[in-house]
Amino acid sequence: MKKKNPTIQAEGAAASSRAEGFSLSSVLHNLKKYFLPWLIVSVLAAVSVTGLNIIFSSDVEALDSTISFNYTGIEEGLDPNGCEFDTNAIKSDQVVTEALTEMSLSADLKETVQNSIFIDGIVADSAIEKIIQYDSVYNASGTNGTTWMESMRDTSYHPTQYRVSFNYSNTGLSGDDAAALLNKILEKYQIYFFQTYGYSESISQSLLSVSDDDYDYLIALDMYSSSLSSLENYIDRIAQDDTSQFRSEVTGYSFTDLADALQLIRSVDIDTLTSYILNNGVISDKDLMVSYYEYRIDNLSRSKKNISERLTSVQESIESYQKDTIMVYESNTTTSSVTETSETYDNLIAQKIQLQSRVSGYEQQITDFEERLAAINKAKGNASEENREYVAERISALEEKIAKLTEDVKNTASDYYENVKFTNAFSVITPASFSLIQYVLSAVSESMRMIIIAELSLLTIYLFISIIVCFPRFQKKKAEKAQTK
Repeated sequence: MKKKNPTIQAEGAAASSRAEGFSLSSVLHNLKKYFLPWLIVSVLAAVSVTGLNIIFSSDVEALDSTISFNYTGIEEGLDPNGCEFDTNAIKSDQVVTEALTEMSLSADLKETVQNSIFIDGIVADSAIEKIIQYDSVYNASGTNGTTWMESMRDTSYHPTQYRVSFNYSNTGLSGDDAAALLNKILEKYQIYFFQTYGYSESISQSLLSVSDDDYDYLIALDMYSSSLSSLENYIDRIAQDDTSQFRSEVTGYSFTDLADALQLIRSVDIDTLTSYILNNGVISDKDLMVSYYEYRIDNLSRSKKNISERLTSVQESIESYQKDTIMVYESNTTTSSVTETSETYDNLIAQKIQLQSRVSGYEQQITDFEERLAAINKAKGNASEENREYVAERISALEEKIAKLTEDVKNTASDYYENVKFTNAFSVITPASFSLIQYVLSAVSESMRMIIIAELSLLTIYLFISIIVCFPRFQKKKAEKAQTK
């Protein structure tokens, strides 16, 4: 008996199986049969979606730049002053206008450019791992609501890096010009950042706005003294943050040197000249000066009374708080007591110290003004022209000293902020750049969602056809078997 070839027998079995209609082998056969048409259609669909997106979508024409912030507080979402950090300052009116002006572009583009810039935080992988642990944190915390909220706070995250995107299609700029504009905006924002959180220009402006041409000599000196107090407080605030004993390479001064120079101007120049004016009656309008100092004394007395009342209230709160926080622990053999302090108590103490300082300051000012008022009342006649010229020369010299000190403070503070405190506070990690390859990749990225939808739809159709084609054969075979029976 002649043996059948196993290969031919297997192919015949497969063909027979396909002929029987719906079966796994017939479906696989159809999948193989229609694979190439499906592949061609899928590629054409992807290319078509990308091409249409390039032509009609404005989101494709986007440039990206990555920026980073690095200073104390940014990880809590705060700016260097301790307030909520606002990323929209990157596209503020001042920043965008300065960038457009420097690039010789129309100021009319400002609003369009602002609406075309988008800033998104970049969440680090380590932060994502913490965030997805919320459920385990909750389970570990049990049902205690307070503990749960504390755990949530521990896993909170604020980005330190941001992606700045510029969809420039509506601006009418080319890709290269748009990239240059975005980089210029980030450059201007860096300057804006230092101006906002670095040296305060308002202090120097207030110091230089005083003129003895507009005020009597004594009033001008009082205003200089008040402005110097603001400058002194500013220096003290910076010095408190300076743990490196910073000495500027620009000016050669430390903040201690500047504070000493300021005290020297106050004690030698201002106080000495004030004494000379009072002793020699160098006063333009005696009645006006009497009214001025009487008003200042009255105003300071009311302020002192108000602050004294607040100080009394804080003192009472401290005393009652101390009594309420005494905890007593008893056992069989011992009894102990513990005084518990808290952040609230510490804040009350800080308020008390601050209020006491303000009360002392008001008392000192009232005493000084009462002495000046008494000296003015005793003054007789007008001062000689020689006395007036001397006072004018001394005030002119005082203005030069204050202007020099202000410039030294400005340069020293700017040097400190830029090279110590804010060395890497703001940096551009990846500048914006335009290239054809980047443009195509952007188009593909922007089209990815539509491509996936189209491909899934085509895949569904491909599978559906491969399966449904089996059914007519299956029905035909079933009818043939019925006729045979």
